[in-house]
Amino acid sequence: MKKKPELGKEAQNGRIMKYRNILILSFVVLFNACSNQNDFDNILANEFEKCSEQRDDCVVDFSKIMKFEWDTMYYFSGSNSLEDINKSLGFDFKQFTDIADRVIFLNRGKVVYQKEWFSNPSKELQGVVFATNLKTFKVDKSNAKFKIAKQGKAFYLEKL
Repeated sequence: MKKKPELGKEAQNGRIMKYRNILILSFVVLFNACSNQNDFDNILANEFEKCSEQRDDCVVDFSKIMKFEWDTMYYFSGSNSLEDINKSLGFDFKQFTDIADRVIFLNRGKVVYQKEWFSNPSKELQGVVFATNLKTFKVDKSNAKFKIAKQGKAFYLEKL
């Protein structure tokens, strides 16, 4: 019986590095795919595409499409300061980076998801736009239905 030739140290290290790199790349791809699926804009775009194939008047129910546990959602327009947001939430919002339109989902008083949109007047509007004149509003999970429409690259949500 022939004995398998043993690999030299360099060849063994090369194989280990190759497998390690493949493993790291796999984790990055998987993480990115999961992150995109949980992105607010992507969730709503997918729901709109499913609905618009069947009907003209589309409604999304956040209680059914948001895959994380939540009980309250806040919308804040870009005209809210951090102080305004903190006052509405009843605690200091730590994820604030700049003035923007944003949604914040809470579960038992803790932030579980937040998304912000920074508008650029020189570019086409894209992402999610809440069609409201309100500076802020709050909905609970049992009352989170919105009419959704698409115009260009933007999805417009109107509270029902």
